[in-house]
Amino acid sequence: MPKNLSSAIQTGPLSVGNVVSASLRIYRDHFKSYFGLALIGYLWLLVPIYGWAKYSAISALISRLAFGEVSEHPETVSDARSQVNPRMWSFFGAGILTSLIFFGASFVGGIAIAILGAGAGAIFGQNYVIIAAFLVVAVIAFFIIYIRIISRLLIVELPLAMENNLTASSAISRSWELTKGSVGRIQWIVFVGILVSLPITIVVQIIATIVQVVLSAVLGAESGIFYLVYYLLILPFSFGSGALVTPFWQAMKAIIYYDLRSRKEGLGLQMRDAKRK
Repeated sequence: MPKNLSSAIQTGPLSVGNVVSASLRIYRDHFKSYFGLALIGYLWLLVPIYGWAKYSAISALISRLAFGEVSEHPETVSDARSQVNPRMWSFFGAGILTSLIFFGASFVGGIAIAILGAGAGAIFGQNYVIIAAFLVVAVIAFFIIYIRIISRLLIVELPLAMENNLTASSAISRSWELTKGSVGRIQWIVFVGILVSLPITIVVQIIATIVQVVLSAVLGAESGIFYLVYYLLILPFSFGSGALVTPFWQAMKAIIYYDLRSRKEGLGLQMRDAKRK
């Protein structure tokens, strides 16, 4: 376990700084292994369906390895893979179900905002300032609810990777159960995680813009070959940046999961007792 993290868990819920810094330390200590796995996972995305399931399993594998570090029960990649691979399609199914939940929330939220906008228009007539203010409040409320849903489902793959006899749907329920009462803290962790990842995203966007401008000048934006060459050049940067960031997020999820289970179920004590035996 990263230095001082064990004592921090014993004294109370991990702070945002504890979680983010521990995630970075775990990733730093296992950079070659985790980055290599993540890169292989991204390459699997090129293969429809089966490759997407492999990507889901590899992401969960990184989380399981990180969990082993934070719980002081480290595993080899081969040992962890033997536990994760048989559940590959469950990870894929959980990803699909989670995506459907997010899509459903977005769809319902969009309809609700449209109805509220129409109602505000009927009530306030041509008072566009009030209508605009009303819609802004509605959109903000929607995003708050949406982010809370994301926070509740952030660690879906961890129960599947670490616990037995779970299905894709029960893993979603498990994530929802564990994150109850901790949504605010998880939201801040996600926010800081985004800030940490942001420089890599910005660099890739700058590269993409430069490539687009150069290719437009050389090939012409309307050229049929433009998009083919553009995506062939950008894909390695996109996959590379994704593979660079993914282990950090998976480690962060593992630490959140361990912290939540330690708080709610005394997981840390159980594992320490088992280790003594």
